[in-house]
Amino acid sequence: MQRVFYSSFILLFGLEVAIAHADFTGKGHVHIRSQSTENFLNPTCQQTNTCDLKSFTITKAVNEIWFSDNPQYPTYGNGVIIEYETDSVAALENYAVVQFKKGCVFDSLVTRTGQVRRMVTDTVASFGELVPFCFHHWVIDSQDRDPAYNSDPKYGRFYYLRWNQPGSYDNRTEKFYGGAKPPWPVLYMSDYPAGAFIAQSAVRNVALEFKSCIYKASAVPAVSRRDDIDFAKPIHCFEWQNIYIYDFANSPW
Repeated sequence: MQRVFYSSFILLFGLEVAIAHADFTGKGHVHIRSQSTENFLNPTCQQTNTCDLKSFTITKAVNEIWFSDNPQYPTYGNGVIIEYETDSVAALENYAVVQFKKGCVFDSLVTRTGQVRRMVTDTVASFGELVPFCFHHWVIDSQDRDPAYNSDPKYGRFYYLRWNQPGSYDNRTEKFYGGAKPPWPVLYMSDYPAGAFIAQSAVRNVALEFKSCIYKASAVPAVSRRDDIDFAKPIHCFEWQNIYIYDFANSPW
């Protein structure tokens, strides 16, 4: 299930954030339990010399997902769409989003003696290597050594940012910034870090916190370390969580 979950849900998430009801697709049944949006309109832009940044927005979705290979139990998880707007297409590359994370993805089970056993078995790509998916302190959330979110060692930090029709995040119509420049100065990215679910041998739990921050691109180093979290002062940050810990003694989650 783990492989199906990670590949399938990302495809579904791009479709379901724009709707407020259950969405049936060929890959699963997604139900949005709640959705909210926060906006930062850069009111003190003159003080930070960032008046070409018009807005920074995060849309948070709390989801329940049913997959065909686990019809008895849903998968729980939170995801986000992160978007920013500038006063011109040329100004889009003046800014970069950096995300920070803290927490763990872990499995739990009840032993024959009645004790709850917890194990970190999953790994995650971080700064060019696979590491256990457990961070006890804040780190930069990046697969490569560039802290900018959605950066790529080959194509740079902006290529895989996306744009779409205004108000849409449908992955059937979205385009990569590196493939074609948008007609309007808005780019977005999405994140769905991990899901919690009941499997045959154990329960997958997630306990993750995030900070999604926007910076002047020139303030974000091209190469860094995952623990170098104070490299610059952000223009603004949004905080969000993805926490689902199974309670064996009482009601689940």
